[in-house]
Amino acid sequence: MPIGESVPKVQTETVTSEFDLAKWFFLLLEHRFFIIGATALTTFLALIYSFLVTPTYQATSTVYVQTYSRAPIGNQNMVGAGSWTEELKFYNSQEAVIKSRAVMEEVVERLNLQNHKAFKGAKDPAGVLVGYVRVDQIKESALFNISVRAPFKEDVALWANTISEVYKDQNLRTAMEYVSKANSIILEKINEMQSQYAKLQQTYSTQIAASQSYFPENQKQIIDDKIRAMESRINDVRVRQNEARAVISQLQGVLAKGGDPLTVAEVAQNSAIQSLNNQLVISERELNQLLTKLKPKHPDVLKKQSEIENLHQKIRAQAEIILNSYKNQLSAYMQEEGGLAEDIKRAKNEGVSFVESSSRSTSLEKNLESLKNYMDLLYSKMQELNISAGLLSNNIRILNPAVSPSAPIFPNRRFNIIFGFFLGIFLSISVIAMVQLFDTRIKSMEDVEWGLGLNLLSMVPAIGQESQRASVEAYQTLRTALIYASQNKQQNVILVTSAVPKEGKSTVVINLGSVLAAGGDRVLVMDCDLRRPTMHRKFKPEAAVKGLTHYLADKEVKVEDFITPVGVNLWIMYSGPIPPNPPELFSMKRFRELIGKVKQDFDWVVIDSPPALSLTDAQILATYSDIVLLVAKHKSTHKPLLQRTIITLERLKAQIAGVVMNYVDTSSSYYYDYYYSNSYYYTTGATPKKINWLFGIDLSRFQNMKAKLKNRKPKGKEMQ
Repeated sequence: MPIGESVPKVQTETVTSEFDLAKWFFLLLEHRFFIIGATALTTFLALIYSFLVTPTYQATSTVYVQTYSRAPIGNQNMVGAGSWTEELKFYNSQEAVIKSRAVMEEVVERLNLQNHKAFKGAKDPAGVLVGYVRVDQIKESALFNISVRAPFKEDVALWANTISEVYKDQNLRTAMEYVSKANSIILEKINEMQSQYAKLQQTYSTQIAASQSYFPENQKQIIDDKIRAMESRINDVRVRQNEARAVISQLQGVLAKGGDPLTVAEVAQNSAIQSLNNQLVISERELNQLLTKLKPKHPDVLKKQSEIENLHQKIRAQAEIILNSYKNQLSAYMQEEGGLAEDIKRAKNEGVSFVESSSRSTSLEKNLESLKNYMDLLYSKMQELNISAGLLSNNIRILNPAVSPSAPIFPNRRFNIIFGFFLGIFLSISVIAMVQLFDTRIKSMEDVEWGLGLNLLSMVPAIGQESQRASVEAYQTLRTALIYASQNKQQNVILVTSAVPKEGKSTVVINLGSVLAAGGDRVLVMDCDLRRPTMHRKFKPEAAVKGLTHYLADKEVKVEDFITPVGVNLWIMYSGPIPPNPPELFSMKRFRELIGKVKQDFDWVVIDSPPALSLTDAQILATYSDIVLLVAKHKSTHKPLLQRTIITLERLKAQIAGVVMNYVDTSSSYYYDYYYSNSYYYTTGATPKKINWLFGIDLSRFQNMKAKLKNRKPKGKEMQ
C-alpha cells in the first residue's frame, strides 16, 4: 500500500470556502491588547480634538420665495417663471442670488461688518461673509433656509436675519427697476419703428414706380433647367477628357518603351490595326514554315523577315496616328468645357439678377407688415407693464427669523468620541485582517492541510518549563502517525528535512528517535547534514568517535564500528568531518549499500539532512528514504518556500508523510484550535491552560464550545 493511501491527504475543495468564526474570534482575542490600544488612541485623539477645536454656532432664517407666475393675474412680471422648466431654473438659481456679491456687500454695509473682529484686515469682507453662509432649499417646496455658521454666538442670528432682509429688499428693487427700464426701452423702440416704417413706405412706392422689368412666372424654372442641362453636358465632357488622357498616357508609355501597341485596347480595336495584325500573323506563320525547310540565311527567309519588319513599322505608324487623334479629341473636349463653364456662369448671374429684382419688392412688403405688427405688440406690452407697476408686490417673505443658538453645532463631542471609538476598533481589526490575509507564514493546521494539501502530523510546542508534557504528547502523536504511514514498520527509513535552515530539524530527529526507542524499537539516528552537523554538539561524543564520512572513505571497515549507542534502543551515526562535496558521497554505491544494511538491522532509521530547497543533499537522500517528514517552524516558515520544497520532492517520487509544525507558540489562538480539537491536555495538571481574563470574563468556556463544534459531525457523515 503506498504512502498516499495509508495517510490520505486533506481535500480542500469544499473546506476552504467556509468562514471559521471561532478562529477569527480567538485571533482577535490574541491581539486584544493591540485592538484596545488602537481604540484607546483614536478615542483619545477624538476627545482632544473635540476640546481643542474652536466651536462653531449656527443660526437659520427661513424665507418663502414665490415665482411671479404664481402671483395674482394683475401682478404678472416678465422676470418671473413662465413654465415648469423656467420655474425650476428660477428656484435653482436662488442660492447664487442670495450669496451674490450685491447682497453680501449690502449686508456688510448695513451692519458695518468691516469693523467686526472677524473681518478686520480682510481685503474683501463680502467674500469672507460668503464663506459663513449656507443656503439650502427644503425639498419639494418654495422654502429656503439661510444659515450662518461662524464662531460668534451673539452675531450669527443677526447676520442671518440681515441677509434675508437684504435679499427681500433687493428682489423688490430689482422688479421695480425692471419695469421702469422696460417701459423706457419699449417707448424708445416704438419711436424707432415709426421712423423705419415711414422710410420703408417711401422706398416701396419709389421702387414700384421706377421698376418696368417683365419676368414670366416660370422664369426661375427656365433658368434652373438651363443650368442643369449645361452642368450635365460639362460632366460628360470631363468624363471623356479623362478617358482620352488615360489612352494617351498608356499608348505613349508603350511606344516610348518599344512595346507592342496592340496591348492598348483602343489600338487593338482599330480596323486598320486589325488588318495589319492579320497580315503579320500570316507572315509569321509562313516564316515558320520556311524555317522548317530552309536555312536562316536563305533569300526567301530573309525576304519574309523583311516583310514582317515592315508590318511592325506600319503598326507603330498607325498607332502614332491613333495617338494624335486622341490628342486632338482631348483638345476639343477642353475647349468645349471652357465654353460650357462660361455659359453656366452667365446663366447663374442671370438667375441672381432675377432673384434680386423680384424679391426686392416682396421684401419691402413683408418688412412693412412686420414693423406694423411689432409696433402693435410693443404698445400692448407697454400697457401691461403700466398696469403691473401699479400692482407690483414682493414675492419673498420671511417666515421664521433666526434666533441666537444655545449650543455650538460643531464640534459634536459625543459623536466624535463614539466615532473615534468605533474607528479604532475598525482600523485595528482591519490591520489584523490584512496582516493575516497577506501573511504567508505557516501559523495553523489549516495553512498546512488546506493550503499545502498535506497532513499535519504534529504540533510541537516551543521548549519551556510548562511545555515538557505537551512536547512528549506531540512526539507520541508523531510516532503513532509514522507507524500508520510505515505500514507496520515495513517502510522504516525516515528522512527529516525542511525548506530553510534553523527550523529545528535536528531537535525533531533526536526527540523522534527517543520516542520511537522508548516504544521498544531499535532506532538509528544518522546525521547526514554534512553542511552544518549538530548531533555531535548535542550528544558531545569523545574525540575518537568516527562518523559517516570516515565510513564512506574507508572501504575495509565495518559499519558497526561507526554506530554509537546513546540510550536504550537508540544508536547514532555522527556525520564525521565535513567533506568538500557532500552530494558526491551520497551518490556513492557504498552509501546506498549502507542504507540497505541499516534498514535491515534497525526497526527505524531516522536521517537528519540539510534544507531541501537550496541544497541537493536532501533531494538525493529522499531517493533512499521510505518516508519524508517536513519540519516547518511556527510563524516563521513561509508557505511558498514550503510549496516549492514539496514540488521538488514530489518530482523525485518522494513519499511525503506530512508536516511537523515546530516551536509552536502555546499562547497562540491557532495552538488552542489544534489543542482543543484533539482533546489534548498539554499542561501539567488535570485541566487545560486557559486564556487570561478579559473584562472579567473567563473565555475558556468559549474554547470548550469551539472544541465541541469542531468534533461534532453532520448526520450524513455519521451514516457514511
